[in-house]
Order: sequence, then C-alpha cells, then structure tokens
Amino acid sequence: MRALHIFTVAIAIFLSVDALPYDKPNVVTIPLKSKSITRRRLSRRAIGSMPVEEEQPDVAYFGQITFGTGTPQNFDIQFDTGSGDLFVFDKNCDSPACDDKPKYDSDLDTSFSPIDGKDFSVEYADGIEANGDSAKTTIVIAGISVEAQEFGMVDEISDNFEHPYVGIMGMAFSETSENEQTTPITNLINNNQLDNPQFSFMLGRDADHSPSELTIGGSNPDRYHADTLTFTHLVDNNGGLWEIPIDNCVVDGEELDPEGRTGIIDTGSTRIILPPDDADVFYSNIPSAIDNGDGSYALPCDEEHEISLVFSGKTWNIDPRDFTVEIDEDDCIGSVVYADTGSDTEWHIGSAFLKNVYTIFDQGNRQVGFAELA
Repeated sequence: MRALHIFTVAIAIFLSVDALPYDKPNVVTIPLKSKSITRRRLSRRAIGSMPVEEEQPDVAYFGQITFGTGTPQNFDIQFDTGSGDLFVFDKNCDSPACDDKPKYDSDLDTSFSPIDGKDFSVEYADGIEANGDSAKTTIVIAGISVEAQEFGMVDEISDNFEHPYVGIMGMAFSETSENEQTTPITNLINNNQLDNPQFSFMLGRDADHSPSELTIGGSNPDRYHADTLTFTHLVDNNGGLWEIPIDNCVVDGEELDPEGRTGIIDTGSTRIILPPDDADVFYSNIPSAIDNGDGSYALPCDEEHEISLVFSGKTWNIDPRDFTVEIDEDDCIGSVVYADTGSDTEWHIGSAFLKNVYTIFDQGNRQVGFAELA
C-alpha cells in the first residue's frame, strides 16, 4: 500500500511546540509560531508537516523550508496562494533588505544545478521587485522532498521588503509564475507524492492565541466540521489563481448583491481588497466610515459590524475583530480596503476573511472549500 503523505504546517502565535501525531498513521502536525505583515499581493499572475510563522498580528503566514542537500539550509518562507514563484535570498544579495538575514549558499548544496542563461525576476503589485538567477535543487517541505525544484536565487530586492522571512513560495497554479516555474505543489502532485492533490489552511487569530497550520496532501479533519464543508469551483478565466464567484456580500444586514464579482483567495494578503467603486458601495452602508484617501476607511474603534461573504449559497461571517483593525491607540480602519485589483469585478480575499474558516485548496478538481472551524 502506498504510504500516506500528509504534511501540516502549524502556526501557533509566538509558541514553538514539538511535532504532534495525528490519530492516523503516517500523519503528523507541527505547531509553529505566528506574527503578521504589511505587504499586499494584488497582481493576477502527501501530507506532511512543517513550521509556519505569522509576521505581525494575523498578517503573513510563513514556515521553514529546507533548500539543498549535503549541508541542508533552512529558511523561513512565506506561503502565498496569490502568486506562483519560489525564491530565496542568495548569499550575494547586498540589498538592505538582505542585511543580517540568512541566505542560500549554493556552494554548500550538492543538489544545486544552475539554469544557464535564465534570469529570475518577479514584481509584486505593491511595487516590490526581486531579481537574480534561476536554478534547481532539492527542497524539503515538512519532510517531503521535491527534487529538481526550480527557484530564484535573489541577489537584489526592493528596500521595503522588511519581513522576517527570506523568500516566498507561490501556491497558485504554475501558469501564474512570472519565470515559468512549476510550483512545488504541482511537482508533488505530478510525482504522485501526495495522497490527494490538495492543501489546506487554518489561519489563527493573534488575539485568541489560536494555532495556524498548513496541511499538504489533504486536510486535517480535527480542525473543521466536515458537515459544513462547501466547495466552489474556480471561474473559467481564472488566470491560474484561486478565483471563485461571489454570491453576495452583507454589511450590517444590507445585501450588496455584487453581480459578476469574483474573489481571489489569497493567503499572501491581510485585507479584503475591492475596486474603489465597490468599496464606496460597501462603506455607504456604514454611516460612520470616512474615506482616508489612501485606500482605507476610518472607523470608530468602539463599533462592531456584521460582515458576511456568501459563496455557493453558504454564508460565512467575519468576526468583528477581524473587520475593525486598530492601527494605533485611538484610530481604527476597516479591513476592507480599495485598490486597483486588475479588474472592476475582482476582489482579493485575504486573511481578514480566511481566519474565520478552514480553507481547502483542491488543485485536482480546481475548487476551493470552506468549512466552519472546530
């Protein structure tokens, strides 16, 4: 019988715990640390366990990936379902963002294979750019090896990349890669290394000291109520992103009926990002909201609002704590913000929503499932 490969990346806020066994054979979960981020991703473009952290309260989720053999090198990498490229800081990076950070050294890697003549370059919608060379090596995610994985060795990156992690692993479909990479998830699926062609996220809330985890090769049934699991198929023209139709959005009991809107499910984003006109309609239902003119709306910190999104006929509520965000002692903003999302009908659904559900990304059936947290 083929071994069941399941890896779960857990993120427990500021807490490190030894690996814990599932109540199934060959399945383990590793609780990780968590923190949060400020960068935003807007552009379209087995089961095992591994550590993942969160950069600042409830924002970016990242964990440890091992690069190379011989002398394995461990790096904290962000997991981003809104992009398709893998990169890590290279030893030759002299950008300020690389200062005092761990860096990949190809001289220590017996699996290293350069890709002659192929540069690496990626640009994110927030203006961050990363450049370097392309190569291949063996990477290990929660004990599962991916051989000949292409990645970028970044020797130049924008100064405002100020995060504790030193790379990004894209988890959208490979067609979103700006460097024609095949993503690690797709390689694991193509190599028949996973029990199911799926991965799943539970994103913890800092205020609750709740754990977060990534499970690859299936889902962790202990984390959600299976009878609430509802899948929504990706839209046809998804561009390789996890983009699904939105049935409705409800603001304090008022249904917006956002006809033709779609949501890109993006673990690399903190907020829920709408086109400007849609944000205007959204906040017209909150009389106290004031447009700050910078993509955000100011809200009284003592107000609570009932916000819901509807997918495939199922209503999912957003905890008021995830909607009203304190930016300093006396000022708050709404986690629904506005920007150019690439289309007047595209919304980007980040962790402000995803903390309230268990999310299954089903690459085999091209669908996204949400379930109530256990």
